[in-house]
Amino acid sequence: MTDHTPSATLLAVLGNYSVVQVEGRRYPALAVQGDTLKVLQEAVEGLAAELDAGDVEDAKFSLAEIQEQISSMLSAYEAVSRDAGLGLPYVR
Repeated sequence: MTDHTPSATLLAVLGNYSVVQVEGRRYPALAVQGDTLKVLQEAVEGLAAELDAGDVEDAKFSLAEIQEQISSMLSAYEAVSRDAGLGLPYVR
């Protein structure tokens, strides 16, 4: 067995996200800054708490924020993948 550390090619840095192509992987990955990931996790926890409390209006607002954040991440990933001539790991 050989010791081989896979390398990664940075395709783009987009604010708090980076799109990287890891050696040996067919599709690129989306790297998210740790603080951004924590904010997203806290938003999901807040949504769960609002739903548990029956606060539907605040839950709708929180869900809309989470949807916007994830949609932004996905749009960035798709644009970089397209610009790099790569496919997507799912049907769009």
